[in-house]
Amino acid sequence: MTDRGLDSWTDDLTARERVREIVTTITEPRSVEWVREEAQVSSWQTAKDELEMLVDFGQVQAVGGDDGNRKYAPNYQRRYFDEVAELINTHTRAELRDEIASIHADIDEWKGRFDVESWDELEATLTDDALDSERIRERNRILRQWERYEDNKRLLKHARQLPHPKRLRRFEGGACP
Repeated sequence: MTDRGLDSWTDDLTARERVREIVTTITEPRSVEWVREEAQVSSWQTAKDELEMLVDFGQVQAVGGDDGNRKYAPNYQRRYFDEVAELINTHTRAELRDEIASIHADIDEWKGRFDVESWDELEATLTDDALDSERIRERNRILRQWERYEDNKRLLKHARQLPHPKRLRRFEGGACP
């Protein structure tokens, strides 16, 4: 236990594991120093070496910073493929189709509720002088959720289109159809 009475998130992790934990959560390019501080790693070189290894493995990408120093950014392509792979490995095609249908149902409900045909039309209603601040906040919340749903729908579509491990097992050791 720490002085605060709670277990520290760093207690059971090595310095390199803490760097990996931090770098997998970044959403924008960060310096070695920033990662080192967030990961509570005393050695700048340890943080730098781990970040370089993660670049070599394609987990993150090295980019030039505004100050001319190297920064480390998420590898969005890798994250996307990892998310698609996770969907494929944990859900059946039927489950993916059901989730897509659920997303469409929610979007259709919003279209009817706000009498719009698209996300853009709903966004355009934010400048309506007849809306009070609470209604505007509600629409902003729904717009953010709608945007997430569109991203999720794209992931689900790609996961549904690729072969699933459960489906492939049927052909192991036998002839293909």
